[in-house]
Amino acid sequence: MAIRLAVFLVVIMLSAACATTPAPKPEPGPQAGSVPADPAQSVRLEVGRFDGQAGIFAKNLGDGRTVEINGDRVFPTASTHKLVVALAVYRYLYADASPGQKRAYDRSIEAMMVTSDNPAFYRLLDDIAARRPDALTRVLADLRLTQTRIHSGEAFRRYGYHSVTTPREMAAVFEAIYNETYLGKELSAILKEELANTVFREELPRFMQKSRVMHKVGSLPGLLCDVGIVDDGRDRILISVFAASGRPEAYASNFIAHVSAASYNALRTK
Repeated sequence: MAIRLAVFLVVIMLSAACATTPAPKPEPGPQAGSVPADPAQSVRLEVGRFDGQAGIFAKNLGDGRTVEINGDRVFPTASTHKLVVALAVYRYLYADASPGQKRAYDRSIEAMMVTSDNPAFYRLLDDIAARRPDALTRVLADLRLTQTRIHSGEAFRRYGYHSVTTPREMAAVFEAIYNETYLGKELSAILKEELANTVFREELPRFMQKSRVMHKVGSLPGLLCDVGIVDDGRDRILISVFAASGRPEAYASNFIAHVSAASYNALRTK
């Protein structure tokens, strides 16, 4: 009986000790969100899935953050070269033009920006050749565009296209328009209003319906491109995308719409 009582008391004492000894705390592990996700990952995934050659340069104009993939790859400009022609006319021909000629310039530039009118482009190109044949090269030099060529025999011999650029450099052209530093406030405002009312809504603006989008699209057989700025009231995201593919144009259009949305989401203020 005494032995049983002694065993019982030992068990009671051990149980009490176990009850009062705190369980060991687990070591802290990595917390969710402690390592931020790469904001450009979705952009890279879109470019990686594209069947063809693609280049993109995007920038938050407020804080300067950028996302770029093949930003310096050379592509045909397609109709984005109309932006450079508009800058050349307003910068180097407009001031000395008569009131009637100024109205004609305004109409032609509006047609180029809103509907990408080719006859208007060639009229202005002919006028540049007649009045200021160095105007286009001067714009390129002013904006320090070293790889862009507009209506150039040298570009045709080297690339097979008369006008070429890169996503980064065409983004610089659009930023010069938006910042109003190159042309001044009045002429820049005219261009920005026209670029916000273009008839083309399938590429960069497709998923940006709640934002103001100023942009210029361009297309050639096997190439589609779009450059512009998404202004959501808080951020202004500059996006320049070029896509070359043997697939139907709708394929490149879908790519530009999706990669533009990915770039906007990567760079906007969260």
